[in-house]
Amino acid sequence: MRITPTLAAVPLMLLLLTWLLVGSTNIGAETFDRALGTLDDVSMTQNALRRDILATRAGLLRNYDPLVRDGAALRELMGRLDEVATVDPRIAAAVADLNALMVRQDELVEDFKSKNALLQNSLAYFGVLGSRLGATDGDGALAADVGSLAAAMLRLTLDTSPSIARDVQDRLEALSTRPPPSGDAASLRALLAHGRLLHDLLPATDGVLKTLFALPTGREQAAIRSVVLDHQMTSRETARWFRVLQYGVSVILLGLLIHAGLQLRARAMSLRRRAAFEHLIAGISTRLITARRPQVGAQIEQALAELAAHVGADRAYVLFGG
Repeated sequence: MRITPTLAAVPLMLLLLTWLLVGSTNIGAETFDRALGTLDDVSMTQNALRRDILATRAGLLRNYDPLVRDGAALRELMGRLDEVATVDPRIAAAVADLNALMVRQDELVEDFKSKNALLQNSLAYFGVLGSRLGATDGDGALAADVGSLAAAMLRLTLDTSPSIARDVQDRLEALSTRPPPSGDAASLRALLAHGRLLHDLLPATDGVLKTLFALPTGREQAAIRSVVLDHQMTSRETARWFRVLQYGVSVILLGLLIHAGLQLRARAMSLRRRAAFEHLIAGISTRLITARRPQVGAQIEQALAELAAHVGADRAYVLFGG
């Protein structure tokens, strides 16, 4: 059986349709969606870390477990971003920059934890020693100086500006010139030691916090998000065009199948008419062979009439699309 060009084109159209189907599935959309979700998680975890750091600085958190959990979560999330870093060199560069900032942030957090532990310990001792000296002061002069130093130190815990730090320094020097109370000179020396330590440690701790909060992690996250969104929009647009082409090829394929079906139907009807014509010829031949001489003329006329009727019916069938 000879294969028509229409039937030969059907497998090619099916292959094209399959390729368009694969292209319209938008495989990269899942990767980009996960990347955007990871960036949201990074932002939320970053905010949680900064909130916990401020709470620790204010003395509301008595351990560093939340900071450790936040840092571990950020490192795990950064590992997820490596999946999308291979898509575009711009994303890879931004992820590398963000990783470097996260490493720097971890270093600053560790520095803050060390300074803050020493800070909270000195604040506790400073308060205890100040209360002890106030209770043992006989004339109240020492208690007044200790109280003014404690007030200046409280202001320094809230505001580590140079003017406040200078006020604390002046009060420490004034207190150091006073004679120690009888029987409790060690407490005064310890108070002055912790006061000097706090005078240096409070601005240093807040300096670490300022450096930590100034890290441009949000800018790098925004850069990654921008490139990922561009790729996501391009991927969706490409998938949409693939679906449009897929619809067009489907319509063409349907037309080819209908055309092939009509061709096959026409060929089947042609074969059926040919078989009927051959059957008619065979019948006429048989009658002419078996007819007697006087009946030959009549048989020939009848055969010609039957042939004419058959040809007329075929012609009408072709004309009217039967």
